[in-house]
Amino acid sequence: MKRILPQPVLSVVLLVTWLLINNSIAPGSLIMGAIVGLVVPLLTCRFWEIEARVSNPLALVGYAGVVLIDIIRANFVVARQVLGPSRALHSQIFELPLDLRGRLPLSVLAATITLTPGTVSCRVSPDQTCIWVHALHTDDLQAEIDEIKQRYERRLMRVFGQADPGASTTAPSTGNDA
Repeated sequence: MKRILPQPVLSVVLLVTWLLINNSIAPGSLIMGAIVGLVVPLLTCRFWEIEARVSNPLALVGYAGVVLIDIIRANFVVARQVLGPSRALHSQIFELPLDLRGRLPLSVLAATITLTPGTVSCRVSPDQTCIWVHALHTDDLQAEIDEIKQRYERRLMRVFGQADPGASTTAPSTGNDA
C-alpha cells in the first residue's frame, strides 16, 4: 500500500484541493483530482526526508490553538510597539537552548517563532541544540526564553512524544538532608 500511496494524507489533501479549485464534484473533476492525488506523491516521494510522526494528535490541536491565539494577540502588541515611539523598542538577538530534538519538531518550532509577530527565528545551530531568535522588543531576556520554552517547546515535545527533561526533576535539595 505504501508503494501506491506513499503519502496518503497528501493524496487526500491534493484531491480535496483539486475539487475546491474546480468548485465541482463532477465525475471528471473527481477522476482528475484522484489522478493528481496519486501521481504527485509518487513523483515527489523521494524528496520527502521527514515523515510526520505525531504521537499526540490532541496535543497538536491544542498547540495549534495556542499558536493561533498568540499570533492574534502578538499582532496587537507589535502594532502598539511599532506605532509608539521608536525609542521604546529594545530588540535583541538571543540564543534559545533546545530540549526538542528532530528536524520536523525543530522546523515546527522555528516556523512558530517566525509566525508569531515580534519574533523571528534566525538560525538553528548545526548540532541542533539551540536556535537564534530575534525579538523586536524584550525587557527581560530570560522571561522571553522561558515563555518560548513553556508555550511552544514543551507543547511540541508532547505533540511529538519526546520526554520533557524538566518534568522529571525532583524538588531541589536544601542541603539539610539527614
